[in-house]
Amino acid sequence: SLLLVFIAFFLFGSVASAAKLRLHIPLSTSWSGTSTSADVSSSGYSIRGIFGLFGAGYTQSDLKFKWTNGGSTTYTTNAIDVSLTPIDLFTVGYGVVTGGGVSSGTLDSSSGSTTFFNLNFGLGPVDLLAGYRMWDATHKFKNSSEAKLKYNEIGLGVGFGF
Repeated sequence: SLLLVFIAFFLFGSVASAAKLRLHIPLSTSWSGTSTSADVSSSGYSIRGIFGLFGAGYTQSDLKFKWTNGGSTTYTTNAIDVSLTPIDLFTVGYGVVTGGGVSSGTLDSSSGSTTFFNLNFGLGPVDLLAGYRMWDATHKFKNSSEAKLKYNEIGLGVGFGF
């Protein structure tokens, strides 16, 4: 029975941190795809529930290209992801693109993946979070053209333990 208690604590964490809710926003964006003359920025959010070692979340990222001629195009990418938090200080995860949109044109489909890691700094029941997320998404248009989006986001967030 002592072995079962040890396994339960290992898999689901302590009672004090058995469940956490985390929210992130991107602060900085870097483009890693093919060369572009546009200024690139992103906004959005990520929300995640963590239960012991395992977590699940949803992320929306709006990537904006601001062109030198004054125009702009914004691509929205949505993903669901799973994560692992082996220690309270570190979370790593992988997500699948589930949809998206574009400010000009009509999308046929969106696909791709996202990976991330977060550093978690606990201050009592509140966590301060610093994270890095990598996107590799493809948005296919109705006219058969496509946009390949490869970019990285550095973000900050907050988490609450229950």
